[in-house]
Amino acid sequence: MTTTTALPRPPPEPDVFYGQPIVPVAVFTIVLSTVFVGMRFWSRAVILRSVLLDDWLLFLAWIFAVATSACNIVQMEFGLGRQFGAVFREAIINYLKMGVALNIIYALALTFVKLSILCLYLRAINYGYIRLATKIILGIVLITHAWIIASLFTVCVPLDAYWDRSRERSYCHHFSVYWSHSGINISTDFLIFSLPLTVLHKLRIPRRQKIALYLVFMLAFFALWCSTSVCVVSLVRTFLFLNGVAIADKGTVVIACWTMVEVNVAVTCACLTTIKPLIGRLFPSMLSPPPSPGAEDVDGIETIGRAGRRRRRRDPLESDLTTTTIMTVITTSERGPEQSSTTVAELKTVERSEARAARGDIGAAPAEPSDAVHPQRSDEPRPRRELI
Repeated sequence: MTTTTALPRPPPEPDVFYGQPIVPVAVFTIVLSTVFVGMRFWSRAVILRSVLLDDWLLFLAWIFAVATSACNIVQMEFGLGRQFGAVFREAIINYLKMGVALNIIYALALTFVKLSILCLYLRAINYGYIRLATKIILGIVLITHAWIIASLFTVCVPLDAYWDRSRERSYCHHFSVYWSHSGINISTDFLIFSLPLTVLHKLRIPRRQKIALYLVFMLAFFALWCSTSVCVVSLVRTFLFLNGVAIADKGTVVIACWTMVEVNVAVTCACLTTIKPLIGRLFPSMLSPPPSPGAEDVDGIETIGRAGRRRRRRDPLESDLTTTTIMTVITTSERGPEQSSTTVAELKTVERSEARAARGDIGAAPAEPSDAVHPQRSDEPRPRRELI
């Protein structure tokens, strides 16, 4: 009689933890975006005293970017960084719930970043065709990203069917929906960051500042590359997981890290072009005086183009008169009414001379007043001018 012995059960998957990079990356990205958002609001609120719509939109984006990093830290409690075979079923359910919330927060962060950048374009770029293209892209972003967020809220109907496999599903989105999310994000990012490149070379600013602007957009394209990589890799891994393919969670940690880098770098890029007033105050030697006639400084942002230029409103208390001019008025006011028009003519001459001196035309001779404003000379001799 032969006896058969049952094969031993395979050992459970080892409880290997891969999530060590998550907390350092989350802390670094949160600090990075927080510093630059703080610099932006210091420049806008304290130095320029003008906080506008694009600033508040970016503030909302920063809140959701920080929440994205925080959610990845919370997911570590539910199995992020461990192999799924070593995670309890209850933890996996919470992991999937947190995944739905994380996807929605991530989409909101990117949406508000794009809206903030487009509103900044409308305020800073004065070329008519660029403004029209910006408005068209703004409408596209509003429509497409509203659809993305709505589809994430309805990933399954009812929603708990996404994490409760025992529940009868009435409807869940086809996987092609998430591929469309990726395509929309990549295409809108490319359009937004490419739009100002068509006129950036026309901006008449010092070479160092122009190089800095090009570096900003190179960093923006780095964020675009992060977005592309995260979307493609996460979609492939989600497809494999939903089809029962056993995969370790090490790759999910990489996706989580790149997600945090992407949203916080996007927020940082949106701040770089608005902190010039603060940089100019802290490091005056780094920035040159205001640029040439091709650009105008409006609310701390250099406008590009001439169409629809907004003129700076002059303070009613401002005057071109200097102390010398005022003293001239006081001194000559004692000459009597006969010389009042002479005083006016001399005053205009002094004003024109001072205006030329302020523009840098030091060597230009002062313009003589017109003969039409000279009065009839009085018989009384004029007081002798003392030489100083």
